[in-house]
Formats: sequence, structure tokens, C-alpha cells
Amino acid sequence: MKSQGKSLTKSAKQCINVKIIWEFGVILAQVMESSAVRTASMLTNTSSVFATTRRAVTYQTCNPLTLFNLPLLNKISASIGQRLQPSIVPSFAALQQQQSRSLTKFSLNKGKRKSVKAVIKRFKRLDWGIWIRTHTGRHKKMFKKSKELRRRLRQHVFTNATQSYMLDKMVTSFWRRPKHYIDDPYAPYHKRDEFFATKSKTFKV
Repeated sequence: MKSQGKSLTKSAKQCINVKIIWEFGVILAQVMESSAVRTASMLTNTSSVFATTRRAVTYQTCNPLTLFNLPLLNKISASIGQRLQPSIVPSFAALQQQQSRSLTKFSLNKGKRKSVKAVIKRFKRLDWGIWIRTHTGRHKKMFKKSKELRRRLRQHVFTNATQSYMLDKMVTSFWRRPKHYIDDPYAPYHKRDEFFATKSKTFKV
């Protein structure tokens, strides 16, 4: 009877230890999920993370000769893998697909700010602060587009306020100043006096 009681107490201790390590594994998975964006290199070390967790679990078991804990250990490592993998992989892909506008704030030669050439080529700034651009894909598959659609594609569209603010920061003050050209086709559109925020100021002499 005493030997049976001792074996029961040992198995109870093992169950308690496995339960504690189960909670430890869940907490570890939550911590790794929260820091997955900051540690993108963890993607290559996921197998080592699972291995260290499994070693910690097997180390905490009281009697290594008993084999009733092995299915539970496999379940722990599998559950941690299922919790970690969907959280790390999309965040790593998001890090790989970050936008890069390559704005030079201080040049190497003179230490001056530079404009982004792509903005100057693709957009035009009107004097009242808005940026305009052409329609995307306006020259593609013209044979299947109607006459009305081709007429609309020749027109320009506005950028929204967020994009205009971003483009203003991507060019220098030279491109933000009004430009005066001979026979400028955009001359009628450089003023927007009907809107109170863009109305041109009148100076009294």
C-alpha cells in the first residue's frame, strides 16, 4: 500500500509539473506573438524555439522513466507551433513588402534635401496645393474601350489630402512654388477661388 501511495504522489507531482509547463508554453507563445513583428529573424529559429520548449518540459518531469507524459509533450509543441506560425509568417511578409520612397533628406555632397524623381515625372502640382495625375492604364487595350471611356481616360484626377501632403514632403520648395510658363495648358486650373480654403487673398493698397 505504501508503494502504491508513493507512485500515486509521484504521478500527481508529474501532472502538476506538466500543467505548469503547459501554462508556461502558452505564455511563451503569447509573448512571441506580440513580439513577432520586432523579431523577424525568429522565422528561421522556430524549430529551435520548439526544441528549447520541449527540453524545458522534459526537464521538469519528475520521473523520466514514465512514458505517459510523451503524448502531452507532443501536444504542447504542436499547439505552440500552430499558435506561432500564422502570427510570424504574415508579419514577416508585411516587413518584406514595406513601401520605400527613398527620400534623400541630406545629400552626400552638399547636405541638401533632394526631390524624388518619380513624383516630378508622374504628378503635377497646381498653385492652390492639389496634385493631379493621369489615369492608370490609360493606353492599355484601347481596342476594347468605348469612345466615352477613352475620352474620360484623357482627363486628369486629383489626389486626396493625405497623398497631397505626402507628395509635398517628397519634393523640395522649388517644386512647391508657382511656376509661370508661356501658353500653359494648366493656367485655368491654378486657381480655385470658389472654395474658401483655397481662395486667393486680395491685398488692399
